[in-house]
Amino acid sequence: MPLLHRCIRLSIVPVTLVGVLIAGARTVQAGCTETSEASLVQKSIRTEMSCNDRSLRLQTPPNCQEIDAPACAETLVADAAALGYGTNDWEPGDAPPVNVDPAALRTQLACQKQIGAGIQSYLGVKLRGLITGRPLEQLEVSARRQLDRIPLRCAVTVAADAGGVILPAVGPQCAAAVGPPGSTVDGEALRDCLHTLVQVWVDRVAPNPQPLRPNILFILTDDQRWDTTGATHGLGGAPVMPRLRAEIANQGIEFTTAFMTTPLCCPSRSSILSGQYAHRHGVYKNSGNNGGADDFADGSTLATWLQGAGYRTSLIGKYLNGYAGLWGNNQPPYVPPGWTEWRGMENVAFYDYTMVEPDGLGGYTENTYGSAEEDYLTDVMREKAKTFISASVASGEPFFLYLSFKAPHLPQIPAPRHEGMFEGIAPWRPPSYNEADLSDKPAWLQGRPLEDSADLDQVRIDQLEMLQAVDEAIGGSTTYGITGIMEHLRTLGVADDTIVIYFADNGWLWGEHRLRAKNQPYEEAIRAPMLVRYPKLAPLPRTESRFALNIDIAPTLAELAGIAVPTARDGVSLVRVLDGTQGTWRSDFLAEAWPGSHPWATVREARWKYTEIPLDPGAPDTTFEVELYDLLADPSEQASVAAENPAQTAAMAARLRALRPNWPIDSDPMGPDPDEQE
Repeated sequence: MPLLHRCIRLSIVPVTLVGVLIAGARTVQAGCTETSEASLVQKSIRTEMSCNDRSLRLQTPPNCQEIDAPACAETLVADAAALGYGTNDWEPGDAPPVNVDPAALRTQLACQKQIGAGIQSYLGVKLRGLITGRPLEQLEVSARRQLDRIPLRCAVTVAADAGGVILPAVGPQCAAAVGPPGSTVDGEALRDCLHTLVQVWVDRVAPNPQPLRPNILFILTDDQRWDTTGATHGLGGAPVMPRLRAEIANQGIEFTTAFMTTPLCCPSRSSILSGQYAHRHGVYKNSGNNGGADDFADGSTLATWLQGAGYRTSLIGKYLNGYAGLWGNNQPPYVPPGWTEWRGMENVAFYDYTMVEPDGLGGYTENTYGSAEEDYLTDVMREKAKTFISASVASGEPFFLYLSFKAPHLPQIPAPRHEGMFEGIAPWRPPSYNEADLSDKPAWLQGRPLEDSADLDQVRIDQLEMLQAVDEAIGGSTTYGITGIMEHLRTLGVADDTIVIYFADNGWLWGEHRLRAKNQPYEEAIRAPMLVRYPKLAPLPRTESRFALNIDIAPTLAELAGIAVPTARDGVSLVRVLDGTQGTWRSDFLAEAWPGSHPWATVREARWKYTEIPLDPGAPDTTFEVELYDLLADPSEQASVAAENPAQTAAMAARLRALRPNWPIDSDPMGPDPDEQE
C-alpha cells in the first residue's frame, strides 16, 4: 500500500545558477586555415584509426601515442573515430578485445579497416583541399576515393567473436546500414551515410564555416500523447500514424524521452517560440493574469530571428490562447512580428472557424470557413501548407513553416472519412488507470472520483481518429486522393534540404491516476512525441534516448540558420545530438505548471522524479506536499517513496532550486513575478 504523503518543510538554498548548463558546449571557431593545422588533423586521425585497427588484431593493448588535433578541429578526430569504429573505438586505458580470431573474421576486419580508412582519407584530403583552395568538384572526387571502396570491401556478414566483439561496428548514426550479427552489411547505404556526416563535419571546421540553413517544417499537434504514433494504441498491431512513421520516424530520429516543460497549450507554445521555461517568459496559464497571448513578449521569438536571417516565415493554424483578444472591434487583426505570411486562427475549431489571412493588398483580413466536409480544419491547413512551401521554393528563399494543428484537441471531431475507424479498439487499462489507492498522492487528488470509463474510452477513440487526418497531411492517401506534404517536398526537390520536426504542445491522461486532460506532472501529460527528419545530420534512422525538451527547438533551429540566439534562453541546441557528436548532455530537467489550486514543479531524471506542491503558493516559508517516484521500479507512478528516501528527496529539492531560483516565490501566478537573472 502506498504511504501517506507528507508535508515537508524544506529550507531554500540561495543559488545563482539560471537555466540548464550543458557541459561540452562548443564555442564558435574561425575554422582551420593553415596547412599545418590540416597536417596535424591528418596525423591525429591516422593515429586514432590505426590504434583502433591494431586493438582488434592484438591480444595486448596497442602501444599508441595519441597526437592531439589542433583546437580549430574541435572534436572532429574523436567524432570520426567513434563513427568509424563504434563500440570498437579504442581509447588508452581500455581493455583490448579478447579472442578475436583474425583468420575467422578476416573479411569483417578488412571491412572495419576500410571504414576507418575511408573516413580518415576523406577528412584529411578534404580539409587540406579546402584550406588550399582546391576546386571543389575535383577535391570531392579525390577525398571520397577510399569511401567509395566500402561497398566492395564490406560485402560481408556481421559477426560476433567468442568474446562478444561485433565486426564490423560503426557509430549509431550509421548502424542501420550494418545491422546486428547475422546481417549483411548494406555497403552502399553505409558509404553514403558516412560520407554525408563527414562532409558536414569537415565543413564545420574548415575555413569560413557556414551554417546549413535548411528549410524548416515544424509540425505541432495539440494534446497528443507521446505513445500515439506507434503501435501501442493501433489497430491489430499497426501504428496509429503509419504515414508519419514511414516518412519521418523511419527516415530520421525518434526521441524516446522528449518532454514539454509546461504541459499546457499557451505556456508550452510560448516556450517553443522563445526557448525559455515558463517561469522565465512569464506565460503561466492559458488566460487571465500571467496567461494567454497578451502576456507573451512576441518581439523576440524564433520567427523574428529567422525572418531577420532571411527566412520566409509562416504560421498556419493555432497560435496562442487568447490571440483574438489582441485587437478590438473595428481594428485590423493583429499579426505578431516575424511572420512573412500569417494564417493564425482567430477561433480554433474544426468547422465554422475564422482565420486571419493575407488580403492580397498587403494587409490582413478575417476569413470565415463553414461546416462543409471540405472545410475540415486539418485538411484546409494541409493545402495551405503546400501552397506556402511552393511559393517559398519559387522565391529562392529558405522557409520556416510552423504548422500548428488543432488535432487531437477536444471537442472530438474526426474527419468524416475516419469516423468509427477505431471503434473496435480494446480499452486502455494501464496499471495506474483509475488508481485505487491515492493515499500517496497530494491532497487535491486524493478525493477525486473514478473516471467514467465509457466516456473516456470514447474520447480516446475519437482522438486516435482525429490523428488520421494529420497522418494523411504528412504522408498523403491514395484512397482519398491526398498528396501529403512530404511528397510535395520531394516533388519540389527540397525534401532532403528541409528539417522536419514533429512535436506536441502537451500530452493527455486517459484515466491514469483518475485523471483526464493535462497540466499535471505525470508522465502521460509531460511526455511528447518527437520525430526529426534531416538527412544531412541524420542520414539513417535511429532512436535517441537523451532528454529533448520543447525549449530546445528554438536554439536548435537558430543554430542551423546561423543565428546567435539572444541571451536568457534556457534550451540547448540539439544539432550535435542529431548528428551524434554531442558529448555530455543534461541528466535532468525541470517541468512546471500553475493549475489554480495546486501549482507544482518537478525535477525529472532517468530514474527519479520529484515533485513539490506548495501549500501556500508564493510564500517563501511555505511547506510542501512532495512526491518521489522510482521510475525504474514504478514507471506507472503509483507509489511515492519520498518518506523512504530522505537523502534523494533533499538532493532533488536542492536541484529544483538550482533550476528555478525563485521557487516557491514564483509559484503563485496571481502574485509577484520576480525578474530572472540573465
